[in-house]
Amino acid sequence: MAASLRPSVTELNDTMEKYSTPTQQSTKKAESDYIRELQLIRQVARLTASIRDRRVLLKRMLILLNEAFATSGGGIYQIHDADSPLNLVAKLNIGDELSLELQKVPAGKGMMSQVVQSGEPCSWPDLEKEDQLYCQGVLAAGWHSLLGLPLIAHERLIGVVFLFQNRLREFSPAEIELLCECCLLFAAAIDSSELVEKLEWQHRLTHASQRELDRSRKQLREHVTRLEESNRSLEQANQMKDRFLALASHELRTPLTWIMAATELLENELKELPEESQALLKTIFKGGKQLSDLVEDLLEIARIEAHDIYLAKESIDLPLLLGDIVIQFEDEALRRQLTLEIGDCPDHLAPVGDYHHLRQALERILKNALKFTPPGGFIRIEASQRTADELLQLRSQMEPFCVSFFQKTPLLDHVEICISDSGVGIDQKDRLQIFDKFHGAGDISLHGKQKYSVQGPSAGLGLPLAKGMIEAHGGMIWVDSSKYSKSGSNFRVLLPLYKPRNQDG
Repeated sequence: MAASLRPSVTELNDTMEKYSTPTQQSTKKAESDYIRELQLIRQVARLTASIRDRRVLLKRMLILLNEAFATSGGGIYQIHDADSPLNLVAKLNIGDELSLELQKVPAGKGMMSQVVQSGEPCSWPDLEKEDQLYCQGVLAAGWHSLLGLPLIAHERLIGVVFLFQNRLREFSPAEIELLCECCLLFAAAIDSSELVEKLEWQHRLTHASQRELDRSRKQLREHVTRLEESNRSLEQANQMKDRFLALASHELRTPLTWIMAATELLENELKELPEESQALLKTIFKGGKQLSDLVEDLLEIARIEAHDIYLAKESIDLPLLLGDIVIQFEDEALRRQLTLEIGDCPDHLAPVGDYHHLRQALERILKNALKFTPPGGFIRIEASQRTADELLQLRSQMEPFCVSFFQKTPLLDHVEICISDSGVGIDQKDRLQIFDKFHGAGDISLHGKQKYSVQGPSAGLGLPLAKGMIEAHGGMIWVDSSKYSKSGSNFRVLLPLYKPRNQDG
């Protein structure tokens, strides 16, 4: 069969290429380059749209640019600001030893600092002729040419891409322009991936915080439930304790009265008993008296807490009150080798209240001072006027002892009765607790065993009773360090001064 005389498509194309003009050939080359550029931009866009992991994106970015522009390798530096060092976050075809040298470049050092400072691409066709080369190891690794490109996102420099060539090469302006376009897309993708990472991290933190908050709320509800149960139990125990104290006090009162009356009768009637028997009766009477006093204290504190106590309202002669108290205890003070004295006491200050109950309250405070002051010490009682402004200045120091004191409006002027001693003093941590029922400052097992102790072991009711009675009069009591000695204490009693007495009576 005869061969076909029709030329093939290939033959026609070759013939047209052979006889085409240079202008036509140049146009076709430009069209081919344009198509390659579009394909590269499409690859970059597809890459940036499909990868969210920043580390994977940086690695794939280097591979794509290396293949598209036929370079030997490259890397990516991350930068936070112009003054921060360059951190190598991705590399391609760079050995481990060399990458350690390139890992962190100080700000202003090396070839890439020109890119950071200018924000423009920089090319170095022959590295051996460059004086600013930071790492000489790149020459030993065979690098001859280098190109640096900025990564700019939202007008902010976030990094630098560099591509190296193992031969002398000068990138054309068209190549550099195309690389800059690719870097703009990559920079936007890197910035977005960093934002996504921050959002994901924030989401994880928020989720973890929410879990912790839910757990804390659950624990708080459990704690509140346990606290409510504990409060109910404490309230029940407190009520039972108060009922027990009141009941025991009443029930003890009658047999104690019988015992003391019978003992006193026997002592008066049986005059001819031996001395041993007389001493035994006195011991029985003394023990009964101490127990009776304790029962009376328990009854009084129960009445104070129940607000079931009658208080007279009379003008009190303060110098007379303090003088009577000093006279009552001066023999005991002499026996204990203590100096008991009255300091300043203006006679025009006249608090209003119940003379008997106030005297008992002050006596309890004075007994406490006698108990804890060693031989050779002193006790001083004095009085002065405290204005409302002066009390407000001391509020932070006074308020822990009686929160309700400063809630009164208006705050009146007060008489301050200060009982100072040079005794053993009271630790700062114990100054509030000594006014609690059944609590004694220091080791209560030592009461009555020290040479300067006046009484035996205390039930811890004296100061709480004094506090309750003074507060029932509208005043308060608080304690601080003695102003007359390094050791010792000041017990300060405040009583409202409703109407000061005239100087002339």
